[in-house]
Amino acid sequence: MRVVTAGGRRALSFDGAVFPVPAGVSDEAALVLGVHGVTAWHLLRTCAHLEPGEAVVVHDAAGPVGALAVQLAVSFGAGRVVATATTQAQRRTALRLGADVAVSAEVDGLTERLVEHGPVDVVLDARGGEVFERSLAALAPFGRIVCYGEPPAVDPVRLLGGSRAVVGFRLGDCADRPGMVASALSELMGLTAAGRLRPRESSR
Repeated sequence: MRVVTAGGRRALSFDGAVFPVPAGVSDEAALVLGVHGVTAWHLLRTCAHLEPGEAVVVHDAAGPVGALAVQLAVSFGAGRVVATATTQAQRRTALRLGADVAVSAEVDGLTERLVEHGPVDVVLDARGGEVFERSLAALAPFGRIVCYGEPPAVDPVRLLGGSRAVVGFRLGDCADRPGMVASALSELMGLTAAGRLRPRESSR
């Protein structure tokens, strides 16, 4: 992925397709959006089908995907955004990005911290393992966990109680579907150009 110039205009080149980069979006920001931004957008829009007013948990909220997911969840009308992060500094970052609550990512007591302020409808999880298990325990009826990193081991029977869902996402699966990339980048670029989305330009 790289930013190219054609006909005096900048564009993001993604697996042979090109997408316009508007004025006000730096090359570095465009590259962050092309990977981390598209991932965060699809986690919320395509996989979680986030509805306005729903409560969202974003694990690793100070990371490159998580930081964008926090901002997008707010922009998409989430009723409450709960961020998890390892350090106090990371939790402060998540709050500055728009999270309503920021809690420790420590596994012990994680379920209780996630539901302390109310039911959880959507969880974005890249860790799997015990984080997934504690998140599943926090999930409200008809809630969804979207996994985009370490794949969890889950017995489908456990999902029947509460009618819950586990959805997977891999950015590479969008490569043959340029429309999926275009729809995400169009909104991401617009939000960034308008100053409503702040990509972490130091992230790769």
